[in-house]
Amino acid sequence: MSFTSLTDRFAVSGPSPSPVAFPSWTDQVRRSVMRFEFDCDRPDRFSGTVRDRRLHGVSFIDMTSAPHAAYRDRSTIRDEDAGYYVMTLQLSGDIRIAQDDRVAFLRPGCFALYDSGRPATLTVGKDYRSTCIRFPKSAISSRRDDPLAEITARPLACAPGLTDTVWSTVLGVNRNLESLGVHGYTTVRSLMTLVSTMLLGELGQYRPARPADEDLLARVLDYIDAHLGDTDLDPGRIAAAHFLSPRTLHALFEGTGTTVSRRIRERRIERCRIDLADPALAQVPASAVGARWGFAGASHFGQVFKREVGLTPAQFRRKALAERPARLEAADRGGGVVARWRR
Repeated sequence: MSFTSLTDRFAVSGPSPSPVAFPSWTDQVRRSVMRFEFDCDRPDRFSGTVRDRRLHGVSFIDMTSAPHAAYRDRSTIRDEDAGYYVMTLQLSGDIRIAQDDRVAFLRPGCFALYDSGRPATLTVGKDYRSTCIRFPKSAISSRRDDPLAEITARPLACAPGLTDTVWSTVLGVNRNLESLGVHGYTTVRSLMTLVSTMLLGELGQYRPARPADEDLLARVLDYIDAHLGDTDLDPGRIAAAHFLSPRTLHALFEGTGTTVSRRIRERRIERCRIDLADPALAQVPASAVGARWGFAGASHFGQVFKREVGLTPAQFRRKALAERPARLEAADRGGGVVARWRR
């Protein structure tokens, strides 16, 4: 399938948003993407559109505009909007993205990534049209706090293979966002798994070879993830499984910003958050969710979860499910999902 036919096939259905003038357009971008400062040679002749829809923490943004420049420096960046990546696909026109001493020049069929937590400059040409997704950095399956630093502002091609598959999925989900119903949550999770796989694959082309300690740490972290549901998972067991002394294991985590025990706890909490926010698991008791991920007792789970998240498991679940779009309110209330989950 050609790039043109791909984008035509997955064009968002429904009426297009009405073009707006420069001040209104910049306000919409700040709300939907992130805070930018803007320059435009002819703001009186500017028109553009922004369509922003969100589902389970991921924003799907369609945009058109006249030529302009957007800037984001240290004074613009705030903690509340610094934890995101934006992956943008060029549909027509061109854009120049500068970040981390690199510049990506995108024409139709190319895409790039930029980080909301670091300064960036975007310079847009004529007939600009793009689709982008904004997602939390935590959606990338990596052990690093800044997992994709080496591939920001690098031009990437939407070529046959995985990248074409990923963008076909992004565009298809974008087109059908309002029709996903109860399947929205699992669809977005699956989409982000694809996106993560693609971007980490691209990262492999730029990341230098890792020293032996990093490979060992990677194996340890994989082991932790594979055994989160075991209530006896602790540093002693992990060290023994890798033929390490406890002291060597703890030394391995120095410089990672965390400890072995904290890593186990944070990963368990992350998995519990995912399950508690899943409408298909709404009938599963919160205590069962905690037990699934290795918490030995409802009271202990509730205490740890509230300390880490700031809400009890029940409060978090109510809040997460209430924030779903109105068309996703009809969650599956039958017992089949619960029964399958328990097995």
